[in-house]
Amino acid sequence: MNRNTEGMNNQNLLEICEIISKLNSAEDVKILLNELLTESELSDVIQRWNILKMLIKKESQRNISKVLTVSLCKVTRGSKILKNDKSMIKKILIDERWRK
Repeated sequence: MNRNTEGMNNQNLLEICEIISKLNSAEDVKILLNELLTESELSDVIQRWNILKMLIKKESQRNISKVLTVSLCKVTRGSKILKNDKSMIKKILIDERWRK
């Protein structure tokens, strides 16, 4: 990927983030994501979210891999995200509202 493409991708990502931040409800975000992502892409995002929620509850990586039928590599990637104290996802998942 060249610098022009990287710059355009970053600009487009920021546009998408701004749009999402201005939506009024979770239902509006859901509609946008369903229109923007394929079923497979949305499934991947949901799967990653499930992995992260299980990791924050201190479930073992091997168990998560088995229960969700995902590779240990995917679970390890999530674990690395949560080891970063500056991680936005970690801050969100530590918030009790999301710990269901």
